[in-house]
Amino acid sequence: MVAHERFRVFDTDQWYRGQQKLGSRLAMVVRAGRWLAIRGQTGHDLDGTFHGPGDVACQTGQAMKNLRTLLAEAGGGLEDVCKVRLWVRDRAFIEPASRVLGQHFRGIPIILDTAVISAFARPWLDMEIDVWAVLQERDR
Repeated sequence: MVAHERFRVFDTDQWYRGQQKLGSRLAMVVRAGRWLAIRGQTGHDLDGTFHGPGDVACQTGQAMKNLRTLLAEAGGGLEDVCKVRLWVRDRAFIEPASRVLGQHFRGIPIILDTAVISAFARPWLDMEIDVWAVLQERDR
């Protein structure tokens, strides 16, 4: 049996810098064989800096930039994405966020689920994407 690989493991107390004390270690990506589970991505870059306050399209763009990096680090790319769940804080954010996703996934048919929720853990977030991917067999 192959062990899971964990990418970008981090301490929550440092990541959340005094906002929350969770005392946990989490991973941005877990690879189990060819399957990738990717932590929800937002307008925070991979160093924790937030981009696009009040601009859901900018936040979605940053989330996609993160996703490309995380997929590459785990051996994949956007073509390996099977499903994206888009969470937004307001129904009006569906169209601009979906447009950004569509630009990035142009030519790659994915499953897209969208949900409108009342709030995120951090009040300045307007969106988050959760992503499931399966690495394709590639010629080496």
